Amino acid sequence: MIRKKIFLFFILAGAVFQAFAYTDKPVLVNLNITRQSDTMGFNMPHELLELFYPLIQNGNVTLWDSPKKSFKISPDALAAIEKSSGTTFTKALDVFLHEYWTSSRKHTSFTIIGASFINHGNKGKVSYGYVDFTECWKYISERKIECNVNGPAELSMINALYSRNYNFNIVQFGNKNFNSKPIDAIRIRDKAFFSKRTIDGLYKIPMTKDIYYTVEQDINEATEIGHVFFTNIQDYLNANKEVMLNIGGSNYFDYKTFKSEVSVTRIEVNEFWEKKNGYVDYQIQSVTIFVNNRKLDPVPLDVLLGWGILYNFKTAEDVLKEKKFAYTLIKMNNTFVPESDSPKFLKSLEKYSWTQVSRYVKFY
Repeated sequence: MIRKKIFLFFILAGAVFQAFAYTDKPVLVNLNITRQSDTMGFNMPHELLELFYPLIQNGNVTLWDSPKKSFKISPDALAAIEKSSGTTFTKALDVFLHEYWTSSRKHTSFTIIGASFINHGNKGKVSYGYVDFTECWKYISERKIECNVNGPAELSMINALYSRNYNFNIVQFGNKNFNSKPIDAIRIRDKAFFSKRTIDGLYKIPMTKDIYYTVEQDINEATEIGHVFFTNIQDYLNANKEVMLNIGGSNYFDYKTFKSEVSVTRIEVNEFWEKKNGYVDYQIQSVTIFVNNRKLDPVPLDVLLGWGILYNFKTAEDVLKEKKFAYTLIKMNNTFVPESDSPKFLKSLEKYSWTQVSRYVKFY
């Protein structure tokens, strides 16, 4: 009797395991544009719509009727669908990713093979068609996403897709749909992606930011490092006016007649910030100098260092990385920062999660 119970136990355990173990299972994944959080840094369905619409319009990408690819939908036909339904492709509410999933007791992997686009018009659901990713991988691989303040400094479309850093639900799993029991869809999704299983090929989004700020100076304190930074650059450009003209000054001044002294009136710095192991690494990309309130070309760090200027016996790189001067944030990733909010943004980067910057600023 005991042996029979043990045998039945292993039969049942094997059945449960088989229910959650599968290979190359076709899965239809829904991304609703209104259910994406800005704390993710980007809106994945919006990005897909913005990528494919112009490519379909100019004929670089084929829009098919369905994954079966029975016939092509021309740009004119797509325009007719939009007009008759009173909808716009780029404002579609739902993007469906066509995928294959493989999952076992310890691992899950997934491959995205295409996307369908659905909207809701005055007469109900509107299907725009299907795009096969294998036919347009070139455009997907070249696409860069501009993230908001919660996202990373750099992100490709491919990495965004395979980060799973977006809200998604499954609407079909093999031949199974979930019309009668939607809780099963959540159970299968969570078992595959939100359990202890390792997600093979999952892209981990780095903690990075693309930062622009202005260096502030205390003109009443001769040795204050911000003031020294301004003054030494100004002295160098006055002594080497050809350098100033070569980095954009010639757009404003005639090298034959310009004899005046230049005044450095503003300095902007672009840096790549990366948070790792509990500290922030500052990678200086360029410095933009304004002379007489006119903006010169961005100067790469190596060029700035090549000028050989020292600031209290330190290089420009030393000064900018140490940040012992006051500075005002003006842009983070693709978001311009109001001057009044700069302290909140900087505080969020110092004290809070880098994926929750906007939330910190909102409730600070």
